[in-house]
Amino acid sequence: MRKVLLVLCLALCPLQAWAAGYGVYEWSARGNALGGAMVARDADPSSVAYNPAAITDLEGAQIQMGATAIAPTAKMTSNTPGKRDAEFSDSIWGLPTFYYTQQLSDNYWFGFGMFSRVGLGTDYKGTDTWPGKYNCSYAAIHSVSLNPNLAMKLTDELSVAFGLDATYLRFMYDTTLPTDEMQQIDADGWAYGLNLGARYKPYDWLAFGVAWRSEMQLTVNGNVDFSKNGVHTSTGDVRGTEPIPESITFGVMVKPFDKLSLEADAVWTRWSAYNTLVINYDPALPVLGLEKVSSEKNWKNTWRFQFGAEYALTDSIDLRAGYVYDQTPVDDAHEDYAVPCSDRQIASTGIGWKINEAWVLDASYSYLWMTDREYEARSGGIYDSTREDAHAHMAGLSLTYKF
Repeated sequence: MRKVLLVLCLALCPLQAWAAGYGVYEWSARGNALGGAMVARDADPSSVAYNPAAITDLEGAQIQMGATAIAPTAKMTSNTPGKRDAEFSDSIWGLPTFYYTQQLSDNYWFGFGMFSRVGLGTDYKGTDTWPGKYNCSYAAIHSVSLNPNLAMKLTDELSVAFGLDATYLRFMYDTTLPTDEMQQIDADGWAYGLNLGARYKPYDWLAFGVAWRSEMQLTVNGNVDFSKNGVHTSTGDVRGTEPIPESITFGVMVKPFDKLSLEADAVWTRWSAYNTLVINYDPALPVLGLEKVSSEKNWKNTWRFQFGAEYALTDSIDLRAGYVYDQTPVDDAHEDYAVPCSDRQIASTGIGWKINEAWVLDASYSYLWMTDREYEARSGGIYDSTREDAHAHMAGLSLTYKF
């Protein structure tokens, strides 16, 4: 059973997130189309991720599987004579999801989700000639959260939920040392946390939602390989800690008329938990003789604002649109090449098709863009440069079956 679970985790690990920090919010096609504004509105199985208290809307048993494909791009322009420009590697990355909900009685529901709270993929073209290789050539966070929940309907208007979160994370990081040796780190581990949700719907046209997810300090253990001029030189063990930050989402949904629902959310994320990245080496780093290397982060807490509109065009077709403004947790003094982020915006649209009483198909398209950012030369491999034209196309698809 443990082997089967690990295979499922690896199969569902996301390969990339183009996010503020390394947070992930692409949890379903419907949610993507609505800008993630799902904490208060009427539920589908993906509400396990957005606000599990809402699954008390769902009758019987339901299952949903889906994925979001992300195609990011950006250009790093050198402001330093003799330094080369670089672009992020052209790739399409995937974020799979899976949800199951089951009504247990008139007052209790069970929900289970497999999705990702964090993820990262940064890959620079032409590693050998990339001038920022002393800071980062490749960085990736692959993760999956296993999230069982129990939701309870306390009254006809108020529902609450409690859940457990087990997150598997794999961390990979390639950089070149001052000795011109390349190090390639590959480490993984598990962390555990909690989540709570509540939804209050006093009228058919008005609902309020809140969802909280706890911080998890995740320790990863793995290997580091060193090479020089393409020749492997040594191998060692590494250990480090990566935070999955606490977050809380507030939202309100209104229906101006029966066919149209509007929702506005605010998401607060405690990115200040990411103060320092510390990597411990055993044995010590070759030549340098260091057993521990630390990098100051000092990220700040952020807000994400998201808006979504859903219109029932017919009994079987729903039209959707959304908008997101997402603050960056990284200031100019701590911006690096591993997690290139700045304030970002997302515009999204999508459609839902009720094929019949049992099947529902949702599709979404989102366009993400980030503000340009200037890097000033400093220690740690950062040189004078500008990140320009950072954007991504995102397409999502989800299929729901109602038993």
